[in-house]
Amino acid sequence: MNQTFKPFRDCISDNDNELVIYSADNFAQFPQRNSSVVSKSDRPLAAATSNDLVVLRGTLDHEYHNWLRSLGLGSDHIIEYGEDTTGMSLSELILINPDPIIDMIQKTGKKPVYVPWFSGIVENEAAKVLGAELFGALESETLKYNNKASFKNICKQVDIPVVEGVSFEMHPKDSDNFNSMKSIIMDILQSNDTVIIRGALGESGLSLYKTQGKDITEIYQEIADSGEEIVIIEPFLNVSSSPNDQWIISRDGSISHLGIRDQICKEGLIHTGTVNKSNLSIDNAKYITDTSFKIATEMAKTGYVGVIGIDYIVSDKGIFPVENNARFNGSSYVSLIVDNIEKLSVPVPVWKFMKLKITPCSFNELKEKLKSYLYDGVKIDSVFPYNCEALSDTGYFSLILLAENTETISILENRLKEVENKNKLVT
Repeated sequence: MNQTFKPFRDCISDNDNELVIYSADNFAQFPQRNSSVVSKSDRPLAAATSNDLVVLRGTLDHEYHNWLRSLGLGSDHIIEYGEDTTGMSLSELILINPDPIIDMIQKTGKKPVYVPWFSGIVENEAAKVLGAELFGALESETLKYNNKASFKNICKQVDIPVVEGVSFEMHPKDSDNFNSMKSIIMDILQSNDTVIIRGALGESGLSLYKTQGKDITEIYQEIADSGEEIVIIEPFLNVSSSPNDQWIISRDGSISHLGIRDQICKEGLIHTGTVNKSNLSIDNAKYITDTSFKIATEMAKTGYVGVIGIDYIVSDKGIFPVENNARFNGSSYVSLIVDNIEKLSVPVPVWKFMKLKITPCSFNELKEKLKSYLYDGVKIDSVFPYNCEALSDTGYFSLILLAENTETISILENRLKEVENKNKLVT
């Protein structure tokens, strides 16, 4: 397989006669959803170019959209379904009523390319209904790599070292099942201080636990309640960093490297942010890049198309891939947004993606809170908010810190803390 170095957007489509349709709803990746899973369909608003189409499950925040357009970012081609943040996925809504999108496709006269967050059965069906080519894969391919247990086995098959551990099948109705899990955990604890238990399908911190052996009963019950069928039980290693290596496989099968980023993980587990500058040594960075390309090559051979985000841990026992996010990643839209900003102004050497929570407010009120730190279309050392659809209801939103260097990132974070204290911001 050939490795190319095309920009992210060009990997999706570099044809002016194609209409890229962003459908970024993340519900499709969750077999079961709880209250912590919320729709995030507005992430492409700032990532889209002027000729792209963005489909929203809810309604457009006109204050945010007006701000984007005033900066020359985003598109006016937007379809709103006006649904709540829970319920059917966006692709399901499209299957029920594809007409608004079909009308837009006909108006543009362009060949549609459907770009979902996650490629499942419904996403494939939505692409067919729209007469669009899917920028994605069959659900079988997506799940094969997205499933942590399956991905770990694939790594073993191509001689990529992984963390030693056990894939464990949950059978809560079998009274011996709990004892079997406890025995595995206690065995690992004989030579390790802590054990990590990861659901094979868990996302965004769901079905993710650490234990030193005292709370196994409670953890088992939580996993049973979650519906996870398989969990991975491993030693919790002494980790110095958790890089994410992002790649993309285009529809023609070419493979492009989007870069290694450092992930910020709460308690070493739950992802809370990403910075595009990695502190890896040259040798470690090369090992990760070579390993990821090996994985991406295998994926391309089996027909996978789309974004790949491989999470690694750098530990005292070695460097190991631990997860393959075979879908758009949290920072994927950040990459597209930064690319758009760089086309309009100047290069952005360093960026950091973060999630925040504030007292619920409108976007115009958020602009007032950020004031001089807000990106204005010219200055680089600034704050760029996005994913603001829940801002007025819950206060949750995401932002990108744009900076000339890592020192300025720290300065911006300190300024945000000042804003936080003044406006009761809670990270």
